[in-house]
Amino acid sequence: MKKYLILLICSLFVFTSSPAFSDEIEDDYIDMAASYCISGDYNSAIGILDKLLSIKPENKRVLDLKKGLNHIISKDKKSFVSTVNPSIKQAQEYKRMGNEDMEYSSLMQGTQGENAYLAYYYLGNFFRDRNNYSEAINAYNKAVSAKPAFAQGYLALGITQYDMGRYNSAINPIDKYLSFNPNDDLAYAIKSRIEFQLGMLDAAKADNDLAITLNNCPEYQFDRAKILFKNGEFKQAKDLFTKILPDIQTSKIYEYMGYCDYELKDYMSALNNIDKALILSGKDEYLENRYNEIKRLLESGEDG
Repeated sequence: MKKYLILLICSLFVFTSSPAFSDEIEDDYIDMAASYCISGDYNSAIGILDKLLSIKPENKRVLDLKKGLNHIISKDKKSFVSTVNPSIKQAQEYKRMGNEDMEYSSLMQGTQGENAYLAYYYLGNFFRDRNNYSEAINAYNKAVSAKPAFAQGYLALGITQYDMGRYNSAINPIDKYLSFNPNDDLAYAIKSRIEFQLGMLDAAKADNDLAITLNNCPEYQFDRAKILFKNGEFKQAKDLFTKILPDIQTSKIYEYMGYCDYELKDYMSALNNIDKALILSGKDEYLENRYNEIKRLLESGEDG
């Protein structure tokens, strides 16, 4: 039970440091809930998660976290508080105060004490929040070296490697994490994105399918549409992009829709979608060049 509780609290912080999967408001709420958990104030943490659920009632991760916290409250509060590295709790107090130097100092002190692997994990989060990915990876490696069964450390390590563009290095820690947690949709989604970047489209599709089976959310459908596009299935990709557009209205989705239109020779629609992408992205030389290219095709009468 002790191991489960520690992993639960650690998972809160993985989500806060993964901007690809949650918006700023959700990050702030989860960060607050995690801080309350570290200090043992579980009822306040539950209150924060309830606020999140009032915004997104079907948010599976938040629902799972609330379920886990309710389990702690009902059975294991005392045992959990007594196992947490005191330096981590102190670091979180400094974090709330905005004192980065003392936050860092407390975490470093925690690496010398009991449950040092947890201190290394939070130290990795500290560096990752500041885009110091090399130091974050170093800290996460020390966390899993100190406790090889610490699953959450492998997930954080894989995500950070992915964010750095080190795709070949990212797959192994994600696979290691999945050996502990074979039903985690986030891990399959990350692995699919890694494989997509490596051009392993069949593997990317297979892992994306697993992620969607576990959690059929718009973000994973967006990944699926990109895989379809990369496979040259432009009509299917455009249909899927259009379907999820109400949930993901970003520059990137309009850009992909424009590229689908271009491949389908629907140049007027392509021009409109690239124009929307430009409006949302601001100055983008590549998009501007594509926009002008499509505009010339329309002016020359090549409108499909």
